Amino acid sequence: MSEGNRIAAHYSDSGMAERVLSALTGEGMDIDALSWDRLTSFDQFHTRGLPATREQAALAAPEPGEKVIDIGCGVGGPARHLAAEFHCEVSGIDLTPDYIEVADMLTERCGLSDRARFERADALDLPFCDGLFDIGWSQNVSMNVAEKTDFYAEIARVLRPGGRFVTSDVVVGPGGEPDWPLPWAREPSISFVATEDEMRAAMESAGFRIVEWRDTTDEAVNVFRNPNQQVRRGKLGVGLIAGADFAERSRNLAHGMADGAFASVIALADKPV
Repeated sequence: MSEGNRIAAHYSDSGMAERVLSALTGEGMDIDALSWDRLTSFDQFHTRGLPATREQAALAAPEPGEKVIDIGCGVGGPARHLAAEFHCEVSGIDLTPDYIEVADMLTERCGLSDRARFERADALDLPFCDGLFDIGWSQNVSMNVAEKTDFYAEIARVLRPGGRFVTSDVVVGPGGEPDWPLPWAREPSISFVATEDEMRAAMESAGFRIVEWRDTTDEAVNVFRNPNQQVRRGKLGVGLIAGADFAERSRNLAHGMADGAFASVIALADKPV
């Protein structure tokens, strides 16, 4: 099995769409007229959830009508947020067919299909022409990508000159060894977590200019320690799309953040004119 297929298999679940609809119905929602902001307990599948998406959007500063590519879009939560709140045109890509199916389904039922579209694609071979997008967006994606410079170079290729790239990722921390499984990998063969220096170097080698770089580890640790975070593990929690073992994987990441095995960063870069 290829590396890409192994990564897709890690996230795949052929019953995902039916399970999501059943859970939404069970919570009393009208599944034919959903609201994007009632899905955020499970569709913001990344460290710190919706607050991280809002912080990333503030960095990107999208304008109405701007074209955004969301690389590793998952089930489309951030894309729907950008489409609804900022009136952007968002194209989301992901390796996992089940995620794309759910992203399409939820976006249509939220009435946002005219502004957010999704397709299965490889982040290292994006199906878009050069210079098409104003903003590149990714959240907790590069941990599954071995070829970091190629990954960032492909994003740079599809951005216009002067375009922005905003990303948040887990990186190697100052010390400690992680416990397995983790949210992005149940075993080490598909985990490619970089150091901050490696991540910055790869982005710059791909042609990006770093504009802003923040360490968000403390914020991530505080979220993991917050009892209210338990809602993300309920009937409409991330486990709905991430699997029955997500609670264990999330705990291991929380321990890794607290113990120094991992850190968390958010960055804004641009493509020079």
